[in-house]
Amino acid sequence: MKITDIKTFKFSVPTGQDVRDPATGHLICSTSKPWLFAKIETDAGISGWGEGTGEWLVPSVEATLHEWKGLLIGRDPLPVAALSEDITNRIPWKGGPVFGTALAAINMALYDIAGKAWSVPVHTILGGARRERVRVYSNGGAYGAPETAVESARAAAQRGYAGIKGNPLETRTWPMDCEAVDLTVACIRAVREEVGPEFDILLDAHGSPTPELSISLARDAAPYRPLFIEEPVKVGSVDALAAVTRQSPVPVATGEKLFTPGDFKPLIDARACAILQPDVTHCFGITTLVEIARMAERQQMMMAPHNACGPIGHAASLQADAVMSNFLIQETCADWFEIFDRYVDHDWVVQGGYTNVSRRPGLGLEVKEVDIASLKYEPMPYREYRHADGSWKGW
Repeated sequence: MKITDIKTFKFSVPTGQDVRDPATGHLICSTSKPWLFAKIETDAGISGWGEGTGEWLVPSVEATLHEWKGLLIGRDPLPVAALSEDITNRIPWKGGPVFGTALAAINMALYDIAGKAWSVPVHTILGGARRERVRVYSNGGAYGAPETAVESARAAAQRGYAGIKGNPLETRTWPMDCEAVDLTVACIRAVREEVGPEFDILLDAHGSPTPELSISLARDAAPYRPLFIEEPVKVGSVDALAAVTRQSPVPVATGEKLFTPGDFKPLIDARACAILQPDVTHCFGITTLVEIARMAERQQMMMAPHNACGPIGHAASLQADAVMSNFLIQETCADWFEIFDRYVDHDWVVQGGYTNVSRRPGLGLEVKEVDIASLKYEPMPYREYRHADGSWKGW
């Protein structure tokens, strides 16, 4: 079997959101989000699908995939890890989100081909599933007011999710805004009182607060038992991350802005956080995601993979989650999950805090190629996310 072509499909899907910075009114979440699907075709009539969704990176990732056609056409797709590594070895620049996302799309598609060729799910190729279902939470929680926080949490619980993640401290107008801490804690308290002790509350700070403000939030929120606080500091300083981890009574998670095992190694060696969150669509694919999980296992760190992509990336995450011994919980988006069937045929069901791991061959889905081919693409606007004095405050 030989690869004959790689095709790409980029299109935009509705987010159902028009979220604005409470301090400035600037748009911080667009009303649509671009997805990028990649299809690798073979002379055996078997095709595999991967996803290179990277929000603002979609045009660059798509261009990279087409540049790499010459590295794929004529090759045997079945030695997945070896072929993925061969592509990275051809390029002198080894990391970064564009290359990481492009290679992830290829890696997923190759695994999809291999699973279909051998009539097994990808998790069998990866060594075998350790679990039949995966604990899932939904992102999209609101912390602008206790009432909206409760409403979003109640909706997630009714949809069958184990918890909900929202963005704390969004209302801050300067780097040490204690009123923003008080408001976020009021929202967390209201959610806990509404949904009870078993529902997971997760906090995603997006790497934007100061370490000190994150520590203050963690201490005040701790009585309401958040599952974790994500990205409490900017990416780049392991020392700053470790300092928050040492002082926070809430477990710390991070990793969506890191890509290679080498990026994760300093955090793992220092055990600078409790939970790692690589994103399968950015960290060079399934092979690397599983490798990072095995590295983290040695330091008894848990895995809660990031996921802000479409159904193919979701499928790849679930296949990897199934084989991790240190898996904790998987991010999803309830709003997007409910429209997945417009774009793919799948057998996932969210119920009782879990979703099933598909046992279909490959990634476990079939893309509705004719339907997605006619969909329009629109670029994602860049965010305006600023303090009251005009200085940048986020991301």
